[in-house]
Amino acid sequence: MPVAFWPLALTLAVLSIAPFVLWGPVYRREFAPDRSRLTGLLWGFALWLYAYHLFIVSARGLVRLVRGKTGWAKTRRNAETAGVGPVATEA
Repeated sequence: MPVAFWPLALTLAVLSIAPFVLWGPVYRREFAPDRSRLTGLLWGFALWLYAYHLFIVSARGLVRLVRGKTGWAKTRRNAETAGVGPVATEA
């Protein structure tokens, strides 16, 4: 990769993470002043992880949809021996 790529990537990473991480200390100051500043930063980082995991989940869902895997079978419980009623199968 060209050397000029890294400053741009770092700038974009900071701009994408900073609003979420800064939200944590603001929330702590307004609504939970008894909590530590580190806790506020961790809340902000957790919010960033929560928001960005939706990109992964959405992409996975789109791939499943394109491949035709639209089943929603419930978890199969192999350890239960007495099964009354229908049993879930793989979609």
